[in-house]
Amino acid sequence: MDRTHSPINSLMEQAAHIVRSQKAAAGTLESTEGYKRGQIKELIEFANANNLWISLTNLSVEFISKGGENEVYTGDKDDIVVKLNNFEYAGDDLENFFIRITVHNKFFSNVPYQMIGFAYNSLQEFCAVLVQPYILAEREATEDEIAAYMQALGFEMDYYDEYHNSDYEVFDAVPNNVLYGIDGDLYFIDTQIRLRI
Repeated sequence: MDRTHSPINSLMEQAAHIVRSQKAAAGTLESTEGYKRGQIKELIEFANANNLWISLTNLSVEFISKGGENEVYTGDKDDIVVKLNNFEYAGDDLENFFIRITVHNKFFSNVPYQMIGFAYNSLQEFCAVLVQPYILAEREATEDEIAAYMQALGFEMDYYDEYHNSDYEVFDAVPNNVLYGIDGDLYFIDTQIRLRI
């Protein structure tokens, strides 16, 4: 990850450590859903103890859209995108979320996520607050452009929107989640990533 944002990286690393520690402490006594509840409780305590709550009104952002896991906002004259991520796609273990963000930043470093704190979304769900650069796009990427890009990164195609290498699976790599920038680069703004089992 980009060490020029070390305080932000430190926050993500601390939160990931809390999640792993809570899971290890729970052991096999709790169901996996119990892991997630316990992990969220620990992150809320961490946010309270370290004043890590983000107010969207202080960020001067405007709502763009809502999906299954993110409420998306833009602001600061369209230089950033703010995502309130409710951990929905992490499944029953929030460690999956932190793996995904870390791996995204490794492979798609031209549009990195930065974790800046925590908030509640419009449905009052506990969320990580993520920031990404706002991409000036000419259009959505094509499936062929996405496939060529992923193959150049060393991934093999499983389906038109799913790829893998020896360690990771990248999926939901569809045109509306990958932008073709005005600079001619591809920007993977919202794919899913998991460890390959």
